[in-house]
Amino acid sequence: MAQAEENIVDYLGREFRGFDELPLSDVDSLVLACLSYYRLPDEAKAARTVRGAGLHELFRADWFAHMTEGLWDPAGLVALLTAVVASPRLRGVRLASYVSETSEEQEKQFAACTLRFPNGDAYVSFRGTDNSLVGWKEDFNMAFETGVPSQLRAVQYLERAARSVKGRIYVGGHSKGGNLAVYAAAHCKPATFERIERVFSHDGPGFTAETLASADYAQRCAKLSKTVPESSLIGMMFEQQETYAVVRSTSVGATQHDPFSWVVEGDAFAQVDGISRTAGYLDQSLNQWICSMTREERAGFVNALFSVLYAGGQDTLAGLKGNLSETLPAMFSQLTDMDEAQRGYLVQAVSGLVRAFAPDVELPSVAGILAGLGLGADGNKGDDAQPLTV
Repeated sequence: MAQAEENIVDYLGREFRGFDELPLSDVDSLVLACLSYYRLPDEAKAARTVRGAGLHELFRADWFAHMTEGLWDPAGLVALLTAVVASPRLRGVRLASYVSETSEEQEKQFAACTLRFPNGDAYVSFRGTDNSLVGWKEDFNMAFETGVPSQLRAVQYLERAARSVKGRIYVGGHSKGGNLAVYAAAHCKPATFERIERVFSHDGPGFTAETLASADYAQRCAKLSKTVPESSLIGMMFEQQETYAVVRSTSVGATQHDPFSWVVEGDAFAQVDGISRTAGYLDQSLNQWICSMTREERAGFVNALFSVLYAGGQDTLAGLKGNLSETLPAMFSQLTDMDEAQRGYLVQAVSGLVRAFAPDVELPSVAGILAGLGLGADGNKGDDAQPLTV
């Protein structure tokens, strides 16, 4: 019988060495990156202080529902916390300086915590995107600008955390949290950067070409360790990328973004030779079209895309997915008032998101909805309609 693939939870269940024997790795980083996902209740006051709370203090069954609300895999996160609290490697860690801020007006979804080790080292963990539309809107904003609200807040948070840490500093995150970690490390003060041991981005969105070409970024990226699954979607969003290692996943397509699907062998991730170039919820022509736009045109496209998504009457992707029979017609009805040249790409983008996050949905129904609106499968009218490619 073939041996089952192991993930980060399995790793914690068998890796008992301390960091003096086995230095902090990419696998440890993904675990620590995931710890910033928990939505701590108001009662967890110690976790909001510089000293922090022991992880065992957060291990309360009556808090689990609140802590994992609105996140992609609540059961997986509870299993992870169970493994961390039991782990000889991590159970001495304290979760400190927890913050969580969301603003629809600023299009910001930001959260972070500082994980303090008994030896004085610390890992600054930035939360990735939850399933809120405001969080995803900010991710897409990164396609045409740098210095979005969460990125600026990440620099501020890192500087403040560094002042409270005596030892080495690690910085990391999963999904958007990886982008925030890299941005914060690239823009912090030189004295702070010198204290950073390593920066980790786990399937985090990339940066604009201008950012990657800057001298400051090129100099500081030497400390970067980026990992993506072979069918990376989020981590390969829109632009050219940093150097990265490709991790084997037990899942497929967009669901490879799930950190619990990443395969661990020994004390490292199982790697494959390269990323699947067919990966993505935006097809190749749409991706190229976006990359050819000016910053102003990208901003207009992202705003138009999310006006369609918000027309579904929900504020989370889970909400849209949970009632697609009503949300899809409402979303696509928004297209009839939009510019025809842009409409086809918006259909592909919305349909691609549906395919990525609701793979069990029968996409031919999209064409039926569009036909009912007097539109072709690509969102255009009349004889110019083209087949929908998602």
